Amino acid sequence: MKKIILFLVFTISISGTLFAQKNIDKKVNAFVKTIESKTTLTSKEKTKILELKKEHLISIAQVTKDFKGKPEFKEKRKESNKKFSAALVEAFGKERAKEVMKAAKKKKGKKNKKKKKKKN
Repeated sequence: MKKIILFLVFTISISGTLFAQKNIDKKVNAFVKTIESKTTLTSKEKTKILELKKEHLISIAQVTKDFKGKPEFKEKRKESNKKFSAALVEAFGKERAKEVMKAAKKKKGKKNKKKKKKKN
């Protein structure tokens, strides 16, 4: 009986990890697609961005898990974002990193403006 319970707990924890990994992969791919829609990337740049963004999202998930609801949460998120930006600069140089980050930003559409107006 103990073996069955342990096996079930182990199976559930592994499946949860797999779903989290798929979610991160989807976010990373969406990030790269957003960049590619606005600028061209070489295969090396794309691979490096995939790697760096995946590390960044894992870091953010860990910070959220460890510090959610605590006063240092925002500070830790900012720290993680700064590390990501620094890694981009190190990998691509300052100008190309700025270009990549500018391309990664999503434009706020009319839907967001309407929501803000409704709140006021």
